[in-house]
Amino acid sequence: MVSRLLLYTLIGLMLSACAGKTGNDFRVSLGFVSAFDVAKTEFHQGLFLESRKRLLSIQKDDKDYPEAQAFFKRTVEPARLKLLRYYVRKAKAEEKRGEWAKAEEDYRMAAELSQQPQALLTYQKNMNLKARQLRLNSLYAIRKNEDLAWLDWKKGYTPPIGLLGDDKAFSEASTNFAKLIEERLLQTKKLSEKYKRDDEPELAWLYADSYLRLKPGDKKAQNLKNAMATAVPQGFILPKEGKKVEAVKVIKVKEEKVTSQQVNKLIAEKKWLSAKEKALELRRQGDSKADMLLKKINTKISEMAEDAYQKGNIAFRTENIDGAVSFWQKAVDLKPDEQTYVDSLRRGKQIQERLKALKAEDK
Repeated sequence: MVSRLLLYTLIGLMLSACAGKTGNDFRVSLGFVSAFDVAKTEFHQGLFLESRKRLLSIQKDDKDYPEAQAFFKRTVEPARLKLLRYYVRKAKAEEKRGEWAKAEEDYRMAAELSQQPQALLTYQKNMNLKARQLRLNSLYAIRKNEDLAWLDWKKGYTPPIGLLGDDKAFSEASTNFAKLIEERLLQTKKLSEKYKRDDEPELAWLYADSYLRLKPGDKKAQNLKNAMATAVPQGFILPKEGKKVEAVKVIKVKEEKVTSQQVNKLIAEKKWLSAKEKALELRRQGDSKADMLLKKINTKISEMAEDAYQKGNIAFRTENIDGAVSFWQKAVDLKPDEQTYVDSLRRGKQIQERLKALKAEDK
């Protein structure tokens, strides 16, 4: 019995090192700390909604109930209402200025703070649609002008009167330019596929359209473009397509070879992200050393990212929010696909803004 209690105690102490809500819930459930004490800590860490929810969960027969209710009414609820007003005012001002992306984020923040968020979520959705429409319209105009310019440049490599039609210098210049167009096509294809995966159909449509402008008749690009046209949100307007253009001859480009020596040099210089990029290229080339190098690099990057993340958690527990955000940013820079790091950084930045907003409201 004693050994089992000791085991539970050790588990609780280990979890108390976590900054997350689950760790706090576990500590409260085992009686290591009172719900009221945790709620106060959460409030001072900027976790206002978490604090509010915990205070409301305290039962009337709890010895801390009277004090918890007083803290709720005197401190937590006024803070929530101040922040709600702050984000609504900020969102409306940004909407009026046409800053759709900022307004979207602030309506979302306000919705999180509201007990009746439906109207705010509708505003957020509208801002999201406006931001996406503006982004597409702007990028489409830029991309179309770029594509047409590339096609015009290609036509410009025609020998002038006075030179032979197969002038060597002009022929070589034309061949070199065709290689550049092929590189552009490769990057365009990657972007269209990326945005399809990311569930941003209008951007996938944009780059499929660009691909077809440079290489008309490509069936895969046309199928992707058609599929994305039907996947865009209701009310979304795709740009009107202009006249068709003639296809240009393209030349396959061989990627520059990467060597294991280059990767090892970057490792020795502790340039881990650059080393990973080169090691991935090495793997695509079929080099047998690539997997071993990638394993070494990924292990080190994971260690560094986790170290930064844990240091961020420590800073957060000591209410050093700025320090926590700085460490979490480093963790995300190292491993941008690690959702735990991304979520911590996002929440940290939210808390930074909320604390700043409360101070401004109190002035």
